[in-house]
Amino acid sequence: MLEGLKRKIESRESSDSISFWFLRHAESEGNTLGDTCPVVHDTPLTEKGIEEARKIAEYLKKEGVTITDIYTSPKGRSRETAEIIGKELGIAVKIKDELTERDWGNWGDMKWTDTSERLEHMSFEERYSFVPEGGESWKQMEERLKKGLEEIAEENTAGDNVLIVMHRGGLRATLPLLAKAGIEGHKEFSVRTGALSKFSFDKEDFDFVGFIPSDE
Repeated sequence: MLEGLKRKIESRESSDSISFWFLRHAESEGNTLGDTCPVVHDTPLTEKGIEEARKIAEYLKKEGVTITDIYTSPKGRSRETAEIIGKELGIAVKIKDELTERDWGNWGDMKWTDTSERLEHMSFEERYSFVPEGGESWKQMEERLKKGLEEIAEENTAGDNVLIVMHRGGLRATLPLLAKAGIEGHKEFSVRTGALSKFSFDKEDFDFVGFIPSDE
């Protein structure tokens, strides 16, 4: 994934100092249900989630980070997070369908507890390629996300800091590959809602991972 994105960035007319700021959407009503939440849902943000999104915007302004573009998954909780931040920063939000959460097909209405129980009997390799009926595999999701990120890299010919709002599953697939930790390191990148992670392409490294702005 990193090599493909680097090629897209290097083909731009401007500097290759672009950074992707990955953000897991703020807390939604579904997140409050924990493992009893349906695998696929589209619940709105909670009051805490709205405040998390505002804190992200406040942090970026305080640190003098000039966000040039904001991209989001089309899902409501992700889009709502992006729109709150966009309003605070005065930036229009761009919806990128490739950033959406994994399509679980017929498993979408199941609770995470039931899904985990079924998956735990599979090897890591089996889970990576397993396709729920009517859905997509982890591998297919990964390829879709890669395509979306490459499109973002191509579209931002003059952008230096791009904010990308998406979901935990997508981040667990994307971040370890950028960090060269391999897909086996996905659990280390299971970030909380409202967690902000910056990846600098000129350094080929994360400046920080799982950062959550505080009141301090």
